[in-house]
Amino acid sequence: MEFRLLGGIEAVADDGRPVDLGPARQRSVLAALLLDAGRAVPTEQLVHRVWGYTAPQRARETLYSYLSRLRRTLSGSQATLARSPDGYELAAGPADSVDVHRFRLLLTRGRAAPDDAGAAGLFREALALWRGAPFPGVDTPWFNGVRDGLAKELLAAELDCADVR
Repeated sequence: MEFRLLGGIEAVADDGRPVDLGPARQRSVLAALLLDAGRAVPTEQLVHRVWGYTAPQRARETLYSYLSRLRRTLSGSQATLARSPDGYELAAGPADSVDVHRFRLLLTRGRAAPDDAGAAGLFREALALWRGAPFPGVDTPWFNGVRDGLAKELLAAELDCADVR
């Protein structure tokens, strides 16, 4: 399964079909876990990431419901969602199955490329992953900060690409 965050929060099955990720907040939970794929995210951090400072009283219960539905959605794929002593951990499968992580990997390779033509190709491949602003419609302090950081990474990538061309 391929996960896309550089634009809307989306997933595509191995056969190319779009995957229904559920309501907006549930997609936000998935995005919050995907950004830290392979690392446990404590429950309280997930609540803060998804609801910000306006978490409802029953945010934890709602979060557990979203996590349960996401487990069902991800079943049959290489991605797994598990509870750990430290929180919840999403193993997304191959390192490049999440576009944000693939973007960063391509930039690292491009910056280390021995020649400008190879670097430019890697930078163009990284830039082509962007479909729009990350996490549209998600407005919490944590997501806004991540979105701002990604915008800076995008600008740096565009400048690097222009430099080597």
